[in-house]
Amino acid sequence: MNARQAELIAQLSGTPVLIWGARMTGLGLIRFCRTHNIAILGFVDSDPAFSGKQIAGLPCHHPSVLPDLRMRDPGLKIIVAASTKEEEINSKLLEFGFSSSDFISYSRYCDLFYTVDVMGTCNLKCLSCAHGATEEKFPRGLMKLETYRHVIDKIVAENDLVTHISLYSWGEPFLNPALPEMVAYLHQHDIAAALSSNLSIKNEALLHKVMQQDPEYLKVSLSGFYPEAYSDTHNGGDVYLVRSNLLRLRHYINKYRLHTVVDVNYHLYNNNNGKNLERMRELCNELGFFLSTTYALVMPLERVIEKLEGRASPTTRVLEEKLLVNIEEGITAAATSNHQPTTYTADNCPFMTNQTIINWDLSVPICCTTFNRGPNIVANDFLKVSKAEIFANKQQASICGTCVRHGLPAYNLGLNRSRWETVAASKPSFDLAADA
Repeated sequence: MNARQAELIAQLSGTPVLIWGARMTGLGLIRFCRTHNIAILGFVDSDPAFSGKQIAGLPCHHPSVLPDLRMRDPGLKIIVAASTKEEEINSKLLEFGFSSSDFISYSRYCDLFYTVDVMGTCNLKCLSCAHGATEEKFPRGLMKLETYRHVIDKIVAENDLVTHISLYSWGEPFLNPALPEMVAYLHQHDIAAALSSNLSIKNEALLHKVMQQDPEYLKVSLSGFYPEAYSDTHNGGDVYLVRSNLLRLRHYINKYRLHTVVDVNYHLYNNNNGKNLERMRELCNELGFFLSTTYALVMPLERVIEKLEGRASPTTRVLEEKLLVNIEEGITAAATSNHQPTTYTADNCPFMTNQTIINWDLSVPICCTTFNRGPNIVANDFLKVSKAEIFANKQQASICGTCVRHGLPAYNLGLNRSRWETVAASKPSFDLAADA
């Protein structure tokens, strides 16, 4: 155990503690706490999909009840484990009457969060994703298990504390046949595994083997219950296959008594937020899965910048016709939040400062929102470049200035959700559904 781990354990021991952030960072922290016999009261999360529910066997509270919980436990401490929204959450805690000594920023102890994109391609061509929209030719392939183990070993060696790693970025991890062994290797290092999938996957045997490893978090991205809506935006996918795989997940979780948190991430468009959303929520409730909604965005970052600078691609124009909140509206909504720094710079943008992404071919992009190669790659081989060198190279990336100038860090964070909801509510919507 190193000094930083020891300090965190001392901070969390002997006092009532809640973790703000019930997704992958919070789940990784729970794994760490349980390993070191630290009792945690539960989670806090503003997402209505989680608040009031049980996560990893612990209650998850909405932030609005924090003052009441503090009255019950005056010594209550909050550890903020939502890596990209720490500043917003810290400001909210101060509003609730907590002092800075009452909450802990997890990034103080775990200063980098890693994503290893183990698959360099996807089986779908979604309009909102780089794989479905980019015209750039990019290398495709998968990370081999031996290479992956070297990557994880280097991450562990270079950092005082690593409690979770995400095994996805732009690619579909369930296309990599070594995924079960990859999850197992994280667990051998006492690191939580976070996965994301479109779940339009025909390889039932691989799905089974992955779930037997009990990954802590599995996000399922979809955009409809009926094929008319789903296939309009998740191009190339089969929603009936997705639904059958959701049933399989429930079967595996019950059979093996797994603890995997299944988070169905529903992308909201103007053609799927009525009957489609209602039916998918019913299915998730039946299966005991969480359904969280997110407003579909234009991705990746390069594509957004092209649109704002008057060079929108045909696919971007098609996509924007389906969005409930377009790029300019999203930028305006996010910029008017009361809980963010006045101005994001490369020095305080969470995408750049506290995340490192490793592509399947070991190249390292400036952040998770970029996709194109060339100048947006800050290291060609993660295994040959130190942590310090990667960070120094990030600080030289020209795209960061362009991103900040357009207000895109806050846009990609989706800050100030209530204003996004107001914009979306003002738009006409219809529902592509078989029985609508």
